[in-house]
Amino acid sequence: MDEFATEEPTLSPLGDLHVLLYRMALEQGRLRPKAAARRLAVSRADVSAAVDDLSRLHLLRPAEEGPDAARPPGERAAGRDTEYAARSPDAAVTHVTGPIEARIQQLHRESERMSSHVLAMKPVFEESWHGHFTRTPIEYLTLPDAVRSALERLSAAARTEVAAAHPDVPAPATLEEGLQRATEMIGRGVLARTLYPHSVLTHARVRRHLGRMVALGAQVRTTAHVPDRVLFFDAGTAVLADHGSSSGDGKGALAVRDPSLVRFLYRSWESAWESARPFTGTPGDGWAKDELRRSVLELLESGMKDGMAARRLAMSVTTYRRHVTELLAELGAQSRFQAGSYARRAGLLDG
Repeated sequence: MDEFATEEPTLSPLGDLHVLLYRMALEQGRLRPKAAARRLAVSRADVSAAVDDLSRLHLLRPAEEGPDAARPPGERAAGRDTEYAARSPDAAVTHVTGPIEARIQQLHRESERMSSHVLAMKPVFEESWHGHFTRTPIEYLTLPDAVRSALERLSAAARTEVAAAHPDVPAPATLEEGLQRATEMIGRGVLARTLYPHSVLTHARVRRHLGRMVALGAQVRTTAHVPDRVLFFDAGTAVLADHGSSSGDGKGALAVRDPSLVRFLYRSWESAWESARPFTGTPGDGWAKDELRRSVLELLESGMKDGMAARRLAMSVTTYRRHVTELLAELGAQSRFQAGSYARRAGLLDG
């Protein structure tokens, strides 16, 4: 597309000298640069430069006809005090923007032509992609772009429901992408249900996001533990996190379409959903801290290592250890296991 590249003209900022010269041209009917330099006690070079700027902006034009008038500013015959006439800004802007507008229209036509050529292949792509999608019971999506593309297409094709489970706090960009997809789906009447661990409610950013989701019409619930990330589309396709992907960064996914396997995964998700607590977005959701406290106590009683416990609760090891320290002090326990035992005897883990 190099043939459409244009070199942007270099223009000096218009200052006091430009204003004075333009006013002189308006009031006197003509502007003679040499005479203007003498009158203003300004160097001829500065006046010539300012006149060139005004000429490039079409605010000044040579008043005389002939070969010299057709030459670009700065290339007119040396020694001649060329006379200039002033143009109105309205007329000048037409001269300045006309070529640009013409180029924009040309580029727009070229853009439409290129789009038409590319989109001619869309039916071929859709047919091939749909055929592959329905024939392959398990598809490995190893690259983030492939995962994103699959989620966009599945979301666009969903007709009844999209259900999801997220084990941790998604990145801001991921939350925004999810909100955009949910907005489009819910607008088409698709039911959106999402499951998170209680611990994410300690993050103000996530609470705001979930509040926006609920306001759109999505259903959101939280539970003590979400094992892994999964999304279901019309209960017929499941997209799972592929932690053993060849990309090695844990960002791959599996698109599963085997009916028996999807049914098993979906029933497991439904079981977790039924026992989860609805998120309403109201101040009454302060129970999340109590649920998090209970979860930490259960993990202390189990003897689970800090790193694994932190991952289970979707928080950093540092944050997990801070919660542990607070609970040890609260219970007067000398060890983590002792804290769990004290909590059990005190009935803090009942129910």
